[in-house]
Amino acid sequence: MLVAQIAIVASGPATAATCAPFELTVAARAPGTVAPRIALPGNSSLQVLRASVASRVGHDGGGAPSAISEGTFVVVTSASGRVTLPDFVASVGGESARAAASPVEVRRIDDGLPRVLVRAHLEPDRDSVYVGEQLDYVVDVQLNDAARQRLRRNPTLFPPDMPAVLAYDLPSPPPVRRTGPHCFETLTYRRALFPLFAGATSLPPAALSYALPVSTSFFSREESFEVRTDRVQFVATEPPAAGRPVHYIGAVGAVRATARLGAPNGRMGDPIVLTLRLQAVGNVKLMPRPLITLPWASIALGDERVTVDSTASHVSGAKEFDWLLTPLSAGQLVVPPILYPFFDPARASYDVAVTDSLGLDVAAASLATVDTASAGRLSIRTVLREETGGTLPTRLWFWALLALAPAPAALRRLRVGRRRGAAHHSAMRRLKALASARGAPDARASRRAFLDALGERVPALVAAPLRMPLARTLRRSGVTDATADAAESLLEQLDAAAFSAAGSVSAALVARAMAVASAVNAEAVRTNRGVNVACMLLVVALGAGALQLAAMQPGVTRAFAEGVSSYQRGDYVTAQRLFSRVGARAPRAADGWANLGTAAWARGDTAHASLGWQRALRLDPLDAESRERLAAVQPLSVGSPAYVPPVPVNAAALAALALWIGAWLALAIPASRRPPLMRATAGGAIALAVVTLGTSLELESRSGVRALGVVRDARSLLDTPSGSAPPVAAVSAGEMGALGAREGAWVRITLDGTRAGWLPAAALLRLDDPVN
Repeated sequence: MLVAQIAIVASGPATAATCAPFELTVAARAPGTVAPRIALPGNSSLQVLRASVASRVGHDGGGAPSAISEGTFVVVTSASGRVTLPDFVASVGGESARAAASPVEVRRIDDGLPRVLVRAHLEPDRDSVYVGEQLDYVVDVQLNDAARQRLRRNPTLFPPDMPAVLAYDLPSPPPVRRTGPHCFETLTYRRALFPLFAGATSLPPAALSYALPVSTSFFSREESFEVRTDRVQFVATEPPAAGRPVHYIGAVGAVRATARLGAPNGRMGDPIVLTLRLQAVGNVKLMPRPLITLPWASIALGDERVTVDSTASHVSGAKEFDWLLTPLSAGQLVVPPILYPFFDPARASYDVAVTDSLGLDVAAASLATVDTASAGRLSIRTVLREETGGTLPTRLWFWALLALAPAPAALRRLRVGRRRGAAHHSAMRRLKALASARGAPDARASRRAFLDALGERVPALVAAPLRMPLARTLRRSGVTDATADAAESLLEQLDAAAFSAAGSVSAALVARAMAVASAVNAEAVRTNRGVNVACMLLVVALGAGALQLAAMQPGVTRAFAEGVSSYQRGDYVTAQRLFSRVGARAPRAADGWANLGTAAWARGDTAHASLGWQRALRLDPLDAESRERLAAVQPLSVGSPAYVPPVPVNAAALAALALWIGAWLALAIPASRRPPLMRATAGGAIALAVVTLGTSLELESRSGVRALGVVRDARSLLDTPSGSAPPVAAVSAGEMGALGAREGAWVRITLDGTRAGWLPAAALLRLDDPVN
């Protein structure tokens, strides 16, 4: 303790009784203004019923500041005899000290008296919270075995009046499973509080009422009891002024914002509904309405809708604000992104939720009689383009190219390794052995080793005529003039020595032969046949992929043209039937699906409209028209199964293929001819190619149509597959979700992160069935 500068002392009673509460006190002092934290480690024989710690800052005898913490712990034990209590731990600034109360002599006494304890406290346990931040009011009711056995009905808790806060009841936590004997069972009541005003708040005591029979007889009268908790206090402060956005209007929580229009197009003078949806962790009821101004429209306030979810530990929910926009001008108009500043108490910082901008096509209203006939009819596509081919990740040649791309680099590495091994372990080694021999080196052996070393590096020397000048052959292979001339001069000297009567050469000449052979090895040009072959394979494969688009069948083209004609005549039923036929015969023609959605929308069939536009958007993720029309049926949030990322699968797959092949071709270039950073750049390109390939596979999965369904009409999702099950969420016609388990005639569907439940299979259109 002298080293840690923390003084701690604990005390307790000398004697106690089994399962009877007794009190332990502890005090700790540390120099400075930071109060030490006091904790009592867990113990299998000791049950802590309540704990309270108070801190203050004073001064020691020398006048220096000193922080003091005093704690009171009410505990109980089921053991008997001499019980050793665990050490209290006081810690501050990374240092700690321990102290234990004296052992307690516990007498085994079973007086059979019922004991009911009640305590109220706040979580989190800190000095202050922000206005609008959640804190939990917790009441712990602790009953011993005698009280639990005699209770005939559950106790009744009367929460106190809570001024200046907004409160929500929270679900009780699951009971704590204790191992071994324990004396008290704890029941917990929780309520989420949101302070409305800054300042100190004191909550009155809560009252617990319960009744116990006077005797063990079933007909015994009951005696009523009431116990109260202590007062609970907290201080609420306003969010800090530092860093506060200019347009902040008081929202507190973690907020996400989305916006949508009631229709993608309209007419001057006709109101259109603009909806802002705020999803937040926090008290959504307190979220204020933002101010919106548009230069091209008059704005009137609409409805507000609030959904609160208090089934989890943190209150969350959604709030929607409506505005009625009346366009004052015609043309392609834009609702700019809506900014919604908020303060996140979990991060103690400000942030801004931003919606996407929304486009609106407003028609002029000068000819009201003409506009009325066409206001509700969307434009239709009159040209049927060819079917799109299958995505690249579904093609065999795509994966074959990925597998073959490393082949040139691997072959070059293998060939170079063999050449180097052969050079160093055959011809060059023989030259080195001849140079280090004790006697005069053999001239014929030196000449043969020198020619072998040159031939292994320059294969043209092996196939060249015997009278072909050596220097000319080496120059054609990229060797410099000086090295080529030196090699030819050295060969002449070796020839003369080999055919002389002595038949030997000097060791210096052999050493010179080694130096010339090494220079030729470094300067000669290396061929890249593997790279050329890989390039040819790439061109052939890409050409084959480009030629796989099949021509559209004449019957499909005729059905599409008849559908367009029927739609323009106003015969939407016939048009929808014809476009369904086009979708069945040409399932990868985006224009046929888009027109199916448009014709179904015109005749009021929202489900088939959503199906057609979904199929069109999944074939062409850059189809802005289908995406905009789908938004009128179901908001396309990123996490929902209906969302299609606006990135083509083939674009990501081609980027991955190009990066992969380019990187391996770069590694196939000889090291002597590569730029200094080429190897590192190729490694980075390989890593990026792997990431891009993973992205393309994820996009391929998100653009699929299997295990997806569209709701035929508005109804409620049920909690279980039964007609009498309680509803859990509402769903509108045309909304799409992921299909899950199936039981008999019921299917489970998941629409987004908050809505999932069971529907009859007949109430769904499967996205992969074009003839629903």
